[in-house]
Amino acid sequence: MKLRLPVTILTILAASSVGFYFISQSNSTPAATDSSEHLTAEAPPEVIKGPHNGRMLTNGDFTLELAIFEDDVPPEFRAWFSKNGKTLPPSEVDLTVNLTRPGNKVDVFAFAPVDDFSRGDLEVGEPHSFSYEIIAKHAGSTHRWAFDAPEMQTVINADAALDAGVKIAQAGPATLSESLTVYGRVELNADKIARAMPRFGGIIREVRKSLGEAVKAGEVLALVETNQTLATIEVTAPISGIVITRNATAGETVGDGASLYTIADLSEVWVELNVPKREQTRVHAGQSVVIHPDDGGDAATGRIDWISPVGRVEAQTISARVVLKNPDGRWWPGLFVKAEIALAEKPVAVAVKESGIQTVFDFTVVFSQHGELYQARPLELGLRSGGWVEVLKGLESGERYVVDNSFLVKADIGKSGASHDH
Repeated sequence: MKLRLPVTILTILAASSVGFYFISQSNSTPAATDSSEHLTAEAPPEVIKGPHNGRMLTNGDFTLELAIFEDDVPPEFRAWFSKNGKTLPPSEVDLTVNLTRPGNKVDVFAFAPVDDFSRGDLEVGEPHSFSYEIIAKHAGSTHRWAFDAPEMQTVINADAALDAGVKIAQAGPATLSESLTVYGRVELNADKIARAMPRFGGIIREVRKSLGEAVKAGEVLALVETNQTLATIEVTAPISGIVITRNATAGETVGDGASLYTIADLSEVWVELNVPKREQTRVHAGQSVVIHPDDGGDAATGRIDWISPVGRVEAQTISARVVLKNPDGRWWPGLFVKAEIALAEKPVAVAVKESGIQTVFDFTVVFSQHGELYQARPLELGLRSGGWVEVLKGLESGERYVVDNSFLVKADIGKSGASHDH
């Protein structure tokens, strides 16, 4: 794992005298070959790679190559050993690796021989940012190495973080709603449409309402002189609503029961949602729906009232209908909508706010906080709902993470030049 350390991190390491060292001992007595090399900001220790692309660690005539191997397998430690330049059988070396992560979480790896190498017994979870303690026992001697290998992290002064609006939250359990996103259109409510018609045909002598006008139930819309009696009769509005069609012109002759006006009550509309055939078994009447207008305005909530027993041949969808209250008239029939149908509620062990999620080196991450240290934590995510996201892997309940202005932490890591390389 190679890392171009941020200057801020190197400074912190130097200030706290974090060292790179190795010690050799036989039983409990230090050997004469004991030596140490300190990590400083001016001269960080060079990482020497071995034939298996692992880090080479040497103490006297004993050499260990330790690699994180992840070709077609979850990341795992693999180790190779040699003494005086000659390969040692892995069964002759007892190896333990302790990793201390930010937050002082320690992972302990035991190793077992496999072919010509030893393999760690645990997955090396991301981020690969930790302090190493390595203990190798061979032929009565114990070899130790300890060093820091940080990556995808930065240090931000507490006052600077406060001034920048970096806010912290705690990951924890939540109940999320599993939803299905579908699209549809606002339609007239067919149960609230009525037509104004004269009982007898004749000549239209007067029309009083135009297309788009509001009318009240019983209001006179037109006058018709009948053919049979030459009496003038009134054609009235059967319901209150809006005139959506007008087929009446003064002086025109109309027949018995001709439709002169169509009135629609728009205080309630239908939203016809197109449910894909593959999802039809998951959608049923009574489910809650959040409906978003096409213009990005405020959403409305409703419930599925009816599901069509007949599908649409061309689109291979079924129609799910929501009867939606429309007192302010903002849901115009004919306009498209997007909707989320609530399928089920699911309790999850760990969830984070979507606002805290960023992308770093192709990883989806949040930034865990450890004092003034911020560590990118690659996550495996699950269900998303209402601004929350289920965390399947990568963060534990109770851990603190950046929830607001997380992009500032990402930018600070980017400016530092930190890399992710194994």
